[in-house]
Amino acid sequence: MYSVFIDDEMRDLIPALLPEEYELLRSSIIAEGCRDAILVWNGMIVDGHNRYRICTECGIEYETKEMAFDNRQDAILWILRNQLGRRNINAWQRSQIALKMEPMIAEKAKQQQLSTLKQNTTVLPTLTKRTDPINTRSEIATIANVSTGTMAKAKKIINTATPEIIQKLNAGEITINQAYKDVKREERKADIEKQRDLMPEIGQTKESDIDFRLGDFFTVLDDIPDGTLDCIITDPPYPREYLPQWLRLAEFAAKKLKPGGFCIAYSGQMYLPDVMSFMGEHLDYYWTFAVYHEGNTQIVNGVNLMCRWKPVLIFQNGKSKLKNTFQDYFISESREKDGHDWQQSLSGVNYLVEMFTEVNDLICDPFAGSGTTIKSAQAKCRRIIAAEIDERTYNIAKAGL
Repeated sequence: MYSVFIDDEMRDLIPALLPEEYELLRSSIIAEGCRDAILVWNGMIVDGHNRYRICTECGIEYETKEMAFDNRQDAILWILRNQLGRRNINAWQRSQIALKMEPMIAEKAKQQQLSTLKQNTTVLPTLTKRTDPINTRSEIATIANVSTGTMAKAKKIINTATPEIIQKLNAGEITINQAYKDVKREERKADIEKQRDLMPEIGQTKESDIDFRLGDFFTVLDDIPDGTLDCIITDPPYPREYLPQWLRLAEFAAKKLKPGGFCIAYSGQMYLPDVMSFMGEHLDYYWTFAVYHEGNTQIVNGVNLMCRWKPVLIFQNGKSKLKNTFQDYFISESREKDGHDWQQSLSGVNYLVEMFTEVNDLICDPFAGSGTTIKSAQAKCRRIIAAEIDERTYNIAKAGL
């Protein structure tokens, strides 16, 4: 019988069988023998590790078949591709296997680039045969039969997820998307702790840094000294009868913001031209963000469409350039509805706070609702002054701080 052995690296390339799968294979081999040959290369098993183990333990004979590979790297690539093609595995398992190929595919891409560069320096350009470059990220995603976005999430999970998250994925209890959200949530918690460690004097938001008032903002926030707010982040009501509130917001912002300060407001789309006109009477238009709500679809009956995104309007009290470079859209995770039905997600507001303010800046939210902006200011070590006119909503928000 051919002398074979298990190479630890090659064995670990293959996802382990679940206990019940292993026992089923064991029972089959004991009852019927080892029907499939164990594949080897230079004595190393490349396929059949479990069959080899069972046959050895139970004293059952087995056959071997020699495979031909040019080198160890080719053998490893064959093992991985073979696993992708033969087992009923999910997207997470396929992504894990494909990512093990990444270093080899990246090296292949590098060698191809070097070869192309060498050709271009020795052959006339018109005679050079062009070779499409290898896009490692796309190649890996194609191998795993997932999107490049899903592959990027899987890679981040592998590199940063806690053992508990990995265990749930391996057991099929959660999907890649769910695990990715858990990872991002853990990162946000770590970021908060890091800010607190680096800035102990402001790491714990003091009660004096939070000023939350009940009443109409135009009245209860009027005592804010003019030109002292660094930023306004708010979510006014969208129905037509509330359009005058936008004009009041613009007047308030022009008076209370520092020169160059930003007024950032979530907006509906039905009356967007009116909103833009009211805001533009007192402030300078800067940009519009698009926020996409995961898992949330709103049917707009008036125009017969399903809306999955909304604008976030960026106005400024006098023109100046933002320090940070930002992307003008973001995905807002599924919103909690513990305060009211229209509250925004904390992750989305966190992004705005980080992009448009600095640590210890003074933020204002004239339409505080359930207090999402207040919570974000607390987490990001900013001072906050806010107002909410509805007493029930105010009390819910106050209790949650």
